[in-house]
Amino acid sequence: MTTPDRIQAVTPLAPDTLQIEFRSGKKYAVSLSVPMASIAGFAALHDTAEFNTASVVDDGWTIEWNCGLSMASERLYQMAKEQAGEAVPQDEFRAWMQRNNLSLTTAADALYLSRRVISQYSAGSRPIPKVIGLAIKGFEAERHAG
Repeated sequence: MTTPDRIQAVTPLAPDTLQIEFRSGKKYAVSLSVPMASIAGFAALHDTAEFNTASVVDDGWTIEWNCGLSMASERLYQMAKEQAGEAVPQDEFRAWMQRNNLSLTTAADALYLSRRVISQYSAGSRPIPKVIGLAIKGFEAERHAG
């Protein structure tokens, strides 16, 4: 599963949140506080006037600010799903792989998924369904019990 559709509209909600409406009608409030705090390129968005310049470009595939910074709809959709509790955060999935010394191949084997899907989850290019979050918790519970 990738982005279900393109972005219809974006409304900045200062200081760090965007209200995003997809063409399907789904709406999410997406906080950009983490990238703004941890990625140097996002520092320009600490200026409320700049943050408020967010607009939809590329026929809905991207949000862009006047400073030239942009974010793809795929990443924004993933962040929206994670923040809404509809998907497992990528860092949680990657931490599970690291804690259990799993490669892409061994993680795929453990979850009965393809290596490609695990690669997409690990890279953040595909939202991680909640059922996978339950599976990784079950994996660890079973591993520690035995």
